[in-house]
Amino acid sequence: MKFRIIAAALAGALTALAAAPAAHAAAPRTFATEVSGTCDTTTGEWVVDWAITNESDTAALLILMESTPAEAALTSLPWPQGGATEHAIQRIPGASTGAHLTYIAVWTDFPGGSFRSSTEFTPASVCEISSPA
Repeated sequence: MKFRIIAAALAGALTALAAAPAAHAAAPRTFATEVSGTCDTTTGEWVVDWAITNESDTAALLILMESTPAEAALTSLPWPQGGATEHAIQRIPGASTGAHLTYIAVWTDFPGGSFRSSTEFTPASVCEISSPA
């Protein structure tokens, strides 16, 4: 009888151990990138806000692959912790046709995996300096 109880407890523990990595591996490994732009009429530039959300429960390193336009490219990105949103602000010329951001997220746990994101900002119009009234 004592042996059956120990065997059942051991079997339950082994099942829990086997399920734990599977549950962890099933966690979403994605980022969401939302972009918005505001016309700064004092400078005639678009202020582009790249809101980057780590939808995983684990920290990740963001590797900047491409940022346009070249004359106003981002040089780095924030590192959102698991479940957090960070912002990268970019100022582009008011007459620009838009901006582009591509990055790769690499998770810091093993085996972490990676995720590639590519997002565009297209302004609705030209942003111009407003003249004083």
